[in-house]
Parts: sequence; C-alpha cells; structure tokens
Amino acid sequence: MPSSGQSLMQHGEVTHSVVHEAVEVKIESSDLAVDRAEVESSLGYPGGKMPAHLRPGLEEVLAAYRTHLVVRAGYRIVETRRDPSRPDGMYAGGTFFHMRTLVTGLLKKSELLAFFVCTIGPGMESWRNRLQADGDLAGAFLVDTVASLAVESAVNLLHDRIEVSMRAQGLKITNRYSPGYCDWSVAEQHLLFSLFPPGFCGITLLDSSLMVPIKSVSGVIGIGKQVKRAQYTCDACGMKDCTYRSTRTRSSTPSTKRKIQP
Repeated sequence: MPSSGQSLMQHGEVTHSVVHEAVEVKIESSDLAVDRAEVESSLGYPGGKMPAHLRPGLEEVLAAYRTHLVVRAGYRIVETRRDPSRPDGMYAGGTFFHMRTLVTGLLKKSELLAFFVCTIGPGMESWRNRLQADGDLAGAFLVDTVASLAVESAVNLLHDRIEVSMRAQGLKITNRYSPGYCDWSVAEQHLLFSLFPPGFCGITLLDSSLMVPIKSVSGVIGIGKQVKRAQYTCDACGMKDCTYRSTRTRSSTPSTKRKIQP
C-alpha cells in the first residue's frame, strides 16, 4: 500500500492503490477489554445491582476468559459503485450486495468497502458447553455473555486498525454493518465470504449462514473522503432485539435483556 504522503486522489476518485486482497490483522487476547460493569449491564443488572451470589462466578470468568481466546481477524478492501436502477444495494467489485435501504443509505458516500471477519475461536464455546453439561447453567450463561462482549471488543480493535490505516491514506471510514442486522439479509453472508479465501481466519460458513466458531462477526465498513464514523442510529432500525442495539445504547437505555434468576 502507498505511503501516507502519496496522493490517492485522481480527478476526485480513490485510485486502485488502496484496494487489496484479504489480509489478517494481529490482535492479541491481552488487547481485549471486557469489564465487570459491561457484563452486569448486558445481563440486565446495571448500576452494580447484580445479585451477590453471582459475583464470584463472574469474577472467575473475567479472570480466566483470555486464556480461552484465539483471536483472528482480517479484511479485504474492494471498489464499490451504486446502480441508480438498484437503489437498495451496492456493488462490491462485480458482486451486488442487496443491503436494503438503511445500510445502503448509510454507506452511499463510500468509494471503497472494507469487508471483514473476526473470531475469538472455539474456546469460550467449549468452556460454556462443559459448564452446561455439568448443570452449571448460570456459569454457562456468564461465559457466553463474556464471550459475546469479547468478540465485540476484538471487532472494535479491528475497526480502529482499519480507521488508522485509512487515515494514513487521507481517507475516512464509516460505522460497521453486518448481514442479519438493519434489515440486511443474513443469507448474504455467502456473498461476503465469497470475497475471502476458504477458511480465512479459521472461520467456516455453514449453509444456514451460521459462522463456526459461533463467536465470530462479519460485516462491512465504508471508506471514502466524504464518509464519517458516528454514533449508531439504532432508532432508525426496527429490529428491537438486536445485539448491537443493546450493547451500543446500554449507557443511556435501561437493559431489557432477560436476567439470570437468583
């Protein structure tokens, strides 16, 4: 890729120099951040209201979860264009992604698209399954919740790395969006994964569009001179039980997640 001093704009358009094939980004498990308050809020106990008998189990999970992680992440940048006759989607390379109106509108000023995948590996899932098999359902739920927050933390780091890389090229980025959210069909996971080599970052996509390991995330980020990364506008989306909605609005909205019963 070109140096930050090299011009990337010719006649107002991004040149081909930023486009690249799939690359992995090194993220260490020690880089991830999941804190107690975040977990408690996700479980439905904001403000330190988690029952006392659950706290030792949570402390145990928080102390050990990083040893169960194998973080892998990567992305690919492709050129994009919009077809006026197909306003509810965008072309990525030669592939049309039917992202629907909301995501397409949020990415409409993008000159490039960064498709990404990220996983924390199967370790947390195996740990959860062992606890569940032993009848420790509360412990299994705690592990699963921490795992979900851990993969979100990993994706945050990947997002930040892409932003730093693009900023060095004189470009900005958008928020990230994933198939299965914001009215974008989860079936388009298959189109997204077609942009990567088989087994990229150790992730397999099933016919059902489910990723394995389960604690994996995929999606797209817009890139360009006229785009911006802003607060998520979850109120514009009608999907009320979205994981992103709960994690990105918990600081201002009471949690509606089902609590672990005492």
